[in-house]
Amino acid sequence: MTKNTKTAINTIIFLTLGGVLFYWAIKSQDTEELWDQIKQVNLFWVGLSMLCGVISHLLRALRWNLLLEPMNYKASTANSFHAVILGYLVNMALPRVGEITRPAVLSKLEKIPFNKLVGTVLVERIVDLIITIILALTIFIIQFQLIIEFVEELMKKFNASSIGLFSVSFVVFIILISIAYFKRKWFYQLPVIRKFQSFIEGIIDGIKTIFSLRKKGLFITYSLLIWVMYFFMPFLIFYAFDGTAHLGVSAGFTVLLFGTVAMIIPIPGGIGTFEVLVPAALNIYAINPLISNSYTLITHAIQFLVIAGVGIFSIVYVIFKLKKVNNHEMG
Repeated sequence: MTKNTKTAINTIIFLTLGGVLFYWAIKSQDTEELWDQIKQVNLFWVGLSMLCGVISHLLRALRWNLLLEPMNYKASTANSFHAVILGYLVNMALPRVGEITRPAVLSKLEKIPFNKLVGTVLVERIVDLIITIILALTIFIIQFQLIIEFVEELMKKFNASSIGLFSVSFVVFIILISIAYFKRKWFYQLPVIRKFQSFIEGIIDGIKTIFSLRKKGLFITYSLLIWVMYFFMPFLIFYAFDGTAHLGVSAGFTVLLFGTVAMIIPIPGGIGTFEVLVPAALNIYAINPLISNSYTLITHAIQFLVIAGVGIFSIVYVIFKLKKVNNHEMG
């Protein structure tokens, strides 16, 4: 079985799973009522939310460029921005493939070694993971009582066999991680690893850039601003619905966390997982299911529209840019 075939099969499986979750999430809702609720949305707040989405991607491009400086490479903001957008565009159809597409596009545009760019992308993901963990801990502390009550209600819906299966899966995961750690020397000696040693070294060089940043303060500022924009994207939509306009900052952080987890799960575009987890977050604040589902569909649609809309322009930009680069090299 070829790699492309495996990718296609995985995509079909996860897309099907996402479709099932999506159907399960909204099957109890009257579609006419849902559509009527969506039609009443305040487009002003929708527009502001979309603007925050575009700004977050621009900030990500600016932060990415800072990671290139320690390796003495430089990329234009426009090239980095469009590479970021294309990465997200590919991720909508093929989860995680966008993480390879992004450095591949910038490598072609700027003639920067691909493996070094992969290393910088890994740094970004590690930083984002750390911020997500901090966000989760902050929400848990601020909303402790509400979350405990929500978890208690959720646990009542699980039977003993479900809890047992989860426990076994968790134990197996810990064992596998432990084996990988203690056998790491053996792993490094594998022929396939040694064959691609130079490639891996390039990735490591990219990862090391986090320790030799020339503008650490600016890197931290960009990282925080990216997540500020991520926060405002769903938070501003609260004001687009009468039923969520009263929700505050704490609820905004909770929705952000649940939405982030939904998008991390390797299902194309977070379809289904987003429609399950975000209403669950709003359920903590006793939001009517009709309102929470309408809110979720609008918020998720905004993410697609921003990526798809800007993505079309990015495709055209990259095509013309690559032609220009190729013509220059031939000349």
